[in-house]
Amino acid sequence: MDNNRYSSVWEHFTIIDGIHAKCDICKRKYSYKSTLTNLKKHLSNRHLINCSPANNLVSQNQNTHHDNIDNPDDSETRDPQPSTSGSSMAPVSSSASICMSRPTEVARKRKQTSIIGYVPKRMTVESKKKIDGALLKLFTKDYQPFRVVEDEGFKEFVKLLNPNYILPDRHSISKTYIPALYEKCVVEMKELVEKEAESVCMTTDCWTSRNNESFMAVTIHFIDSNFSLRSVLLGCFEFNDHHTGVNLSEKIKQTLDEWNLKKKVVLAVSDNANNIKNALNILQLKSMGCFAHTMNLVVQSSLTLEISLLDRVKAIVTHFRKSTVANNKLHTYQINNGISQPKKLIQDVQTRWNSTFYMISRFVELEDSIRGTLGLLDKAPENLKGEEWVILKEMCQVLKPFEEATRVVSGEKFMTASLVIVLSQGLVDVCHKMSKMNYNTRVLDIVNKLLCTMLEKDTWKNLEKSRTLRRSTFLDPRFKNIPFLHSTSILETTKDDIIEQLTGIIRIENNQTAERNEQIPPPENGSEEVRDLQTFGHQSISIWDTIDRNAAEVLPTGTSTSRAIIEVQRYLEVAILQRNNDPLNWWRENSYNYPYLHILAKRTLCCLGTSVPCERVFSKAGLILNDRRCRLKNDKVKMLLFLNYNSN
Repeated sequence: MDNNRYSSVWEHFTIIDGIHAKCDICKRKYSYKSTLTNLKKHLSNRHLINCSPANNLVSQNQNTHHDNIDNPDDSETRDPQPSTSGSSMAPVSSSASICMSRPTEVARKRKQTSIIGYVPKRMTVESKKKIDGALLKLFTKDYQPFRVVEDEGFKEFVKLLNPNYILPDRHSISKTYIPALYEKCVVEMKELVEKEAESVCMTTDCWTSRNNESFMAVTIHFIDSNFSLRSVLLGCFEFNDHHTGVNLSEKIKQTLDEWNLKKKVVLAVSDNANNIKNALNILQLKSMGCFAHTMNLVVQSSLTLEISLLDRVKAIVTHFRKSTVANNKLHTYQINNGISQPKKLIQDVQTRWNSTFYMISRFVELEDSIRGTLGLLDKAPENLKGEEWVILKEMCQVLKPFEEATRVVSGEKFMTASLVIVLSQGLVDVCHKMSKMNYNTRVLDIVNKLLCTMLEKDTWKNLEKSRTLRRSTFLDPRFKNIPFLHSTSILETTKDDIIEQLTGIIRIENNQTAERNEQIPPPENGSEEVRDLQTFGHQSISIWDTIDRNAAEVLPTGTSTSRAIIEVQRYLEVAILQRNNDPLNWWRENSYNYPYLHILAKRTLCCLGTSVPCERVFSKAGLILNDRRCRLKNDKVKMLLFLNYNSN
């Protein structure tokens, strides 16, 4: 059976005992006993992987007869050995004759290297698995094209690292290795979601590639048993139907049903498009528009007041980015003025958040260099006036808080829903303060437009009305009830909602405890407790009587509501956590102090405030669907994106 361990079958199976093995892809157990036929049939029928003996023989021959064999060059330093071939004998030295004439003395001989030491050992299945896994990361992590394994330089590099490893061809990687790894990852993610995801936040969005192909992505986010925020990409699949609310809802429902998540979604976050809003309403999912997208709409609508100035800035930036002469002179001008690391201008991108701010900020930063360089150019665009430069500098100060808020709320590795209400209040407060500052009148018009748009926009006004956002903010130990102190009604409503949710959790826990106690079986006739009754008569005497009686006296008293009120009050009396600390780590350390409130926090704090995770998936999809990989099929794109997002 040891010889069979070199079969390619074991690249996809793990041995459990002498007769059972587990498939690494689908995690199913199979019996193999004395042959591997059962395992080969499973790989061929279930995963379309061919492990024929002919393929194994070719692989073994390639491993055994490799043309690159290390040959030690230490023959000069090794003592000559007597030859036993033919009739000729090597002359015996005098020292050797002395050794042979003294049988009582044992001569020390150097151990001769066997022929096996000069032949490379055949690679074990475990070693090949590790190297194959590292190779696949080139495609799932770095998005390298499959044909990289056929590049001569890469093949030579791998050959020098390990001569015994045979690189698979690009067809094997595309049709066998990647699908097998994808199926294995799907099984692992479904096990993780089923085990850890008690409630999830879903984000979804649509995207069109440069090949004019439409894709839809769905991600979920949840808090595991260790109070760590986990994210899973359910899929990024091709979506060629009309983007109507009905079609979108059917695709989302199909995805949630496949992962058994329909009843676990506590919040769905998407952009502010009407079709996706209608789709979520059809599915009766509690939804919210992406807060970062909402901020971007507010900023863009306010910047229309200075559209002519921004167009002139874009024209100058475009000239420097398209003209090599102008760009070189700008670079030289910065070096001549003592700037060791010259910078380039940034162009505004309509679909990218905060790109207008970044363009203006870099433009103002390079003011002296731009003014000086424009004077040296023959056909330069018209320079800005002094007042316009001042307006741009003040616009940077106005837009800076929105850029900071977008950057903070766009995080994916930490909870962000609890920040939405805090950031919305902070932006309104900042705009109120800036409206009273000594800015240029044109800049003050922008500030007032920002303020009016935030106060009048429905998506902005409804933020504090969202129960999910209020719960997330209240259960964040960095904020608690502080964001609601300005309104007594909102404060009381939020606190009552938390107490109501907590009361329901306590009742369920009490019912489950009572059911477990009722399921405890009575003592059997042969048990020690019954024998004690027979020994001491009808009176039961136990060493646990005192502790059980005292424990019964200290059981929680009062109604579920009163216990919920007490736990919430204890939570509010604890000092506020510093803003730069991790709230999930705080809940992990204090879960025992709040036996029921930490359950509610785990269900609530998984929510995100933006659909940024889907946006980042599409950014990575753009790296795959480029001109060099125009023939890559959409099912492979789906697999690569899924593996890239979930392989961690």
